[in-house]
Amino acid sequence: MTSKNDHPDRGGRRDEEASTAGDATEPVSGWNADDDVEDDVEEWGVEPEEAYWDDADSDEDAPVAAAPVEEDAEATARVSSRPVRLVLSAILIGAVVAAGVMFANGSFRDVGDVASSVIGENLVETDFTRSAAGDCLTWTVNPQGSPTSVNCAEPHRFEVAGVLDTARFPTAEFSATAPRPSTERFAEIRDENCPVIVDRYLGGLLDPAGRFAVGLMYPLQAEWDSGIRGLRCGIEERGAAGSMEEFKGPVADVDQSFNWPDGTCIGINRADRSATSDVVNCAEPHAFQVTGTVDLSQRFGGSRSGKPWPSANDQNEYLRGICPTQTNKFFGGAQQFKATTLNVQWSVISEVSWMTGSRRVACYAALPDRGGFATLVGDARGEALLINGRVPMPPKNDNPGRAVGEPVPLPPGYTPNDAELPAPAGG
Repeated sequence: MTSKNDHPDRGGRRDEEASTAGDATEPVSGWNADDDVEDDVEEWGVEPEEAYWDDADSDEDAPVAAAPVEEDAEATARVSSRPVRLVLSAILIGAVVAAGVMFANGSFRDVGDVASSVIGENLVETDFTRSAAGDCLTWTVNPQGSPTSVNCAEPHRFEVAGVLDTARFPTAEFSATAPRPSTERFAEIRDENCPVIVDRYLGGLLDPAGRFAVGLMYPLQAEWDSGIRGLRCGIEERGAAGSMEEFKGPVADVDQSFNWPDGTCIGINRADRSATSDVVNCAEPHAFQVTGTVDLSQRFGGSRSGKPWPSANDQNEYLRGICPTQTNKFFGGAQQFKATTLNVQWSVISEVSWMTGSRRVACYAALPDRGGFATLVGDARGEALLINGRVPMPPKNDNPGRAVGEPVPLPPGYTPNDAELPAPAGG
């Protein structure tokens, strides 16, 4: 990009003027240097300095010619004053150029969020363009509304972690005339810049296995056309189909573990049979269905208790007496649950998640399948449940228990319990 200081012809013009001035200042008969300096003092307000004159170059023995006519003397005085004027002009131009360089380097940068991150003359300020680190924004989804600033204790969809100053981007991608980047490009900008900003904002305490994710807010097309170029890195909670769910409280003060309501279905990666963290409609393929939530702080201490992380074994021992009861209740009784041929399982919290303050785990119904999850379709409480495309077939005999099966992996960061019980049929 060509900066405002890149003027390749400016120096050439100055050299040409200096050369012309040099030709005009050859000794002229009848010229008095003292008289001309006095004229300069009167006209420019400056005193004669050695920087302007070099007495060593004067020729005291030069012959004196006949005095020129009055018109020639006046012309000579005007020409002879040009060295002083050229010096002053050069100083003025140099000051302007220096100021331009300082502006380009940020010495005169306006620290306001709008001035530092927005390009355009038609900008209308909004809560989005005014937002800074620590602000919380929300909006309506249907119909789509503009972001509005709210107290973080109220429901909101985005917590601002920092302003991404596009004026400092090394390309013209965010210039006043540039087309709006694609959604894919904004995703790249998010992944390249926002994790560092969010990490600094939260002091490194974002649960990598929790419900919150690093996000980026960027202008809509109409906003872009009006001149808005500001970007905001922040934290969001993603829901079904990539939507941004509402949550309450600053992220640093809330439990970051997943808070899935009972009956929620969690998606599946069909390629490797792993669970995702995406909430999906239960009529779509999914890995498991949540049957309850347990807060481990009641047993092992809250986020500010200072108590150490409980091992996976300790968590399993505690949850083994809770999740089966919750699951039977969710299905309306033990026999109804047994008819699904699914397992009761639960998650445990990793040490990293524990350090960020996460304390909730999920009880859920699922079925192990070749090192992963079987694909479920339909609400497990109804008659339309399919397991790997087949209707589950409950066992004819009433077996006294279920055998211990292979571990079922959860979304990244979660550790499955060590007593996952596969159903005897239906897989």
